[in-house]
Amino acid sequence: MVVHVVSYALMYKQGACHLATAALVTSFSTLFFQLFVDTKNVKEGIMVISFTPLDSSRSIAALKQQYLNSLVAPMDGMWESAIIGNANNWAIHYEGKVVGYFCTDEESRLLQFYIMPPYQSHYRTIFAQLIEQIGISSAFASTIEPLYLSLCLDFHNKVHVKNYLFTDLHAVQLPPFALQPVIFRLASHDELTHLERFYKENIEGDGSWIHDFLQERISQMQLYALYHDDTLLGTGECIESKTQPPYADIGIVVNKQFRNRGIGTYILNRLKHQCYKSSLKPICSCTAENIASRKAIEKAGFVSYHRILEIFF
Repeated sequence: MVVHVVSYALMYKQGACHLATAALVTSFSTLFFQLFVDTKNVKEGIMVISFTPLDSSRSIAALKQQYLNSLVAPMDGMWESAIIGNANNWAIHYEGKVVGYFCTDEESRLLQFYIMPPYQSHYRTIFAQLIEQIGISSAFASTIEPLYLSLCLDFHNKVHVKNYLFTDLHAVQLPPFALQPVIFRLASHDELTHLERFYKENIEGDGSWIHDFLQERISQMQLYALYHDDTLLGTGECIESKTQPPYADIGIVVNKQFRNRGIGTYILNRLKHQCYKSSLKPICSCTAENIASRKAIEKAGFVSYHRILEIFF
């Protein structure tokens, strides 16, 4: 169901501008000629751009896959599922055709922007009107999406790093683990209540998502637990991407009472091993302010070639 459509029309008619000099008139005419010369559906020099909110992403599923295929590196799985998966989707219309899409969150921050290649010559005009008409004041963009990031930087006032995106660089030989004996194994449904309490005690946030998340991870055999005797030292997630094979997102939660003892790096290496046994390529991420996680990830042999940036217009 279409709620409303935001439209913008750019109009130019020869001789309608009153510039001070003939040279400026010529320059102005040339600019619009270049803008419209390769556009088949231009009528009387009018280019119409509109943005339509969508009830779901089903109608733009093919465009979203094109977007994923255009990335220079894999997208973080948590970002794709938790952030983009719950975003508001909009279709971009150019001359009556759907030529792209974008996503926003509940605060009208831009999360994703994609234009089909045949229409990318108009990307800057479309992007400028999107910001103006939708009232976008900030965006999240990453270095894995060069066109979108470049557009954001064209209009930015300030920018800062939000997340580090990691890919595995090499295997790491770890020294003997200090706590022995330890058991690293798949988690079971019998542990769900215990694991749910563990997550709530060792991560930030309201935790409303934890029960369903853990239940799914256990059902999919994607959650591992590290025990020393009866003490749960930490957990590890290994989630195979459904849209970006052969990548798998790995993540950890470490018991607060046992942090800074190499447990995070140990679990990450065990998760890497599980990935490679299944012919998967591990990736992971952390927030820029989480220095401890970044160090643990780097010690496990990962390197961050890419960032997610928060950009203000």
